[in-house]
Amino acid sequence: MGRAGLSALCRVDVVIAKEIIRLARLTWNLARIEFDAQRKETVSGLIWVALWPLLQVGGFLLVFHFVRGGSRHTDSAAILAAYLGVLVWSAAVTVLMSNLRILSANRELIMHIRFPITILSIVDVTVKYVLFLVQLVVALGIWLAVVPNDQWYLALAYLPLYLVAFYCALVVMAWLASLIGAAVPEVASIIPPMLVVLLALSPVFQPDLEALPWMIQRLNDVNPFSIWVSAFYATIGVSPAGPSAPIMLLGSSLIAVACARVLVDLFYRNVARVI
Repeated sequence: MGRAGLSALCRVDVVIAKEIIRLARLTWNLARIEFDAQRKETVSGLIWVALWPLLQVGGFLLVFHFVRGGSRHTDSAAILAAYLGVLVWSAAVTVLMSNLRILSANRELIMHIRFPITILSIVDVTVKYVLFLVQLVVALGIWLAVVPNDQWYLALAYLPLYLVAFYCALVVMAWLASLIGAAVPEVASIIPPMLVVLLALSPVFQPDLEALPWMIQRLNDVNPFSIWVSAFYATIGVSPAGPSAPIMLLGSSLIAVACARVLVDLFYRNVARVI
């Protein structure tokens, strides 16, 4: 490759880098506006995001001990693991439900302002993900303080890989949900009860998955919500899958982002016709 070719390649790289920076700034500015709006709508601002997991964990532990009794260590570990799994599951559910309606909810914005429509789902995921991170940090702090773990440093080392992978996975789900919600609006009413059933059968409340019927095991194998919870449990040492789980999840999530971006770019061109 000659100097002209290298020069052209460098210019392309610079343009791509500038575009990524521009989209990142746009995403954060829109997310900050949403954070400010949420803060103004509550009496305590965003402080409740950190207080809520403390109240939940404390309440769950009290109820569990008074109703069930038993070993303090075993009960605490079980209830905290379930709570952490619910946090992951709930973060995914809120992203799914909001993005099923995101295009129709922003119809006026899409029709009258020219900007990359794909950014809508990314902003929504970013806002919900930051709130999820705050709650997760609080809950994990309680987990590490209550549940003994000789390899806690490995959990903390692999946790960033999982968190990046989970964010990418949520973006993919948000993009796909926005397409499905625009094409079939009725889906938003059908999905919630199904998710409740899937949660009851998931690794959150079924730690011994091998004891479940074969069909339910296969259902968890293909259910992305269960996969994300299982990978999280493997990351923090609840399940024996080990550190390969977040690494595999990260690789597959990055590939899924690239594929989903091509898909939404193709279908978003005609989004105005269906909203």
